Amino acid sequence: MMFWLALPLTVVLYSLTRTLYRHLSWPVINPVLLPTLVIVALLLMFHLPLEQYQQGTTPLTILLEPAVVALALPLYQQARQIRAKLKPILLCCLLSVVISISTTLLIGHLLGADTSMLASIATKSITTPLAMSVSQSLGGIPAIAAAIVVVVGVTGALIGFPLLKLLRVTDPEAQGLAMGACAHAVGTAASAEQGITQGAFSSLAMVVCGILTALAAPLLFALYHLLGA
Repeated sequence: MMFWLALPLTVVLYSLTRTLYRHLSWPVINPVLLPTLVIVALLLMFHLPLEQYQQGTTPLTILLEPAVVALALPLYQQARQIRAKLKPILLCCLLSVVISISTTLLIGHLLGADTSMLASIATKSITTPLAMSVSQSLGGIPAIAAAIVVVVGVTGALIGFPLLKLLRVTDPEAQGLAMGACAHAVGTAASAEQGITQGAFSSLAMVVCGILTALAAPLLFALYHLLGA
């Protein structure tokens, strides 16, 4: 039964949440968060098999890859502005990656996390496929890496723009870079709803930070071990 209900249920919940967000515009009304919570609650409440839900939503899973590729459209639309500011963009993304991984290692070490756990959470700010791959290469657990990425993405989409507004970051390009660097694809989707510029720069930051994380994470982990942490 869940197999046949999975796809229409997911689409209806997502559509209702988006419609509600257009009218209220509250950060907590997130098209990713609310449907996820409702579906998880239904699965647990009625003891429905997760496997059937996953099989039923296969068409949506297949569409994920072309959806990510479609994020290149706002990049193309903002290509001139991006080329003009490429050096500061790359510098910002590099600093974001170094700060993200370094603080993860430091805080995790202070809390007594082992190496595999550190490797699993250090890739929290990049897209799921990259995070799982990089985490596994560092000795982490891909499943934990994927779960952390989802939590970080949804959290970023929820509090990202309100926090930027609180800090008086009003430049659309800076907003997009911050969201893409910290909240990957989910943050990019939230940025695209704010405007073309935010979406384009968020897409760029997501891609650049993913590549830089894959390059920097092994080096920072080697340094972490070299220091005898």
